[in-house]
Amino acid sequence: MNSELLTRRSALVGLGSLALAGLLPRDAAAEDVGRPARNPYNHQNRVAALPKWDGKTSSESTTDSYRMFRGNLTHTYYGSGKLPKQPKLLWKFRMADFTTLKHGKRWTWQGTGWTGQTLKYGDYVFVGSTGGHLHCFEATSGKLVWFLAANRSFKGSPCLFENRIYIPNIDNMLRCVDAATGQIVWQWRSPKDMDSSPRVVDGKLIVGGEDGSVKCFDPRTGELLWKKGFGVGVGEKLGSGGIESSLAVKDGVAYFGHLDGNVRALGLADQKLRWARKIGGDIDASPAVDGDRLFIGSQQSRSCFHCLDRLTGEVVWTAADIRGGIWSSAAVVGNDVYVGGNSGRMYCLDKQSGKTRWVYNAGAAIWASPSVVDGKVLFGAYDEHFRMVDAATGQLLWQHDIGGRSHSGICAVGGKIWVGSGIGWYYCFG
Repeated sequence: MNSELLTRRSALVGLGSLALAGLLPRDAAAEDVGRPARNPYNHQNRVAALPKWDGKTSSESTTDSYRMFRGNLTHTYYGSGKLPKQPKLLWKFRMADFTTLKHGKRWTWQGTGWTGQTLKYGDYVFVGSTGGHLHCFEATSGKLVWFLAANRSFKGSPCLFENRIYIPNIDNMLRCVDAATGQIVWQWRSPKDMDSSPRVVDGKLIVGGEDGSVKCFDPRTGELLWKKGFGVGVGEKLGSGGIESSLAVKDGVAYFGHLDGNVRALGLADQKLRWARKIGGDIDASPAVDGDRLFIGSQQSRSCFHCLDRLTGEVVWTAADIRGGIWSSAAVVGNDVYVGGNSGRMYCLDKQSGKTRWVYNAGAAIWASPSVVDGKVLFGAYDEHFRMVDAATGQLLWQHDIGGRSHSGICAVGGKIWVGSGIGWYYCFG
């Protein structure tokens, strides 16, 4: 058993374990010692009545569930159902805040972060917060079922496999959580932050990390099966490092970006590098793979969005009209590619040529990864609006004032939408 693995295979016992499970009374001094409150909701956890696992060997979503960041292993599935023309607010929940020091000054983390996507399974939705809590809600009513308190912020998105949730945290921990109870099954400590979102491929859990390595685990036991490093690079002070991009997988090859500006293709069976292609500066966005093409942007201010040949890494085209850098992961639907820009614009590009079909100007930076469902593009931005635009024309169809920015991806299942804001509120529309 790997020495970094901490197991919890039985019911949590002892004071420390109860604190990890979020079952103790609120610690009023939690913010002063730089950790999230243990029980900010004064809530007694309940058990979620989950459906039996359907036998899938991956964390890919189905039409009635959403089980991983960007939906499937190629990052090309974004949700299901017919969306209303003017969605209504069905419920909202105020998540707990987390105050700590950032660059020596007090900073309060609120709501969901980048990438912060929600899971939907059975009658429940699951979402982490930068306030340091993983939540399970009744999907229809918004009633809190259970929560788990961590030591820092949940930023990256979770995945679901065999009724367990796998979620990274910037406390350097990768946790496996029982989706019914919210109790920790196992956890693994990385030397650096973990924002990259896990995914299960052929029964193996793979994930990147700011230590610059791709890791493979046995999802049932937490045993580290292998680790392949690509260096950390030099980022901002207390900023990003290594791999924040989440891995897209096709034909046994994982594709991801890195702080050093390279997109890489790694064989999962032999851990051999197939190719590396320098496309610019830091790459936090995750690739979308469609056929033999790969679509990804970098934070470089110019020439920042590219289509690569998936098999060779050669550049097929570079989008001429996009400036200002990309933090958003692209969506590919039919012959269209949709991506948000730091410039405040949502772009629709021709998949074959990279030419611009339309541009919607939000007027505020778009770091959220767009989801395209029922002919509509849904996304948040650095302003107060969550938007829905027509996928064919870019015309604004609807927007809702959510009070502040949203960097998080949405979850859309059965005509309902779940999304969080960066000011503490979590929303369900339908």
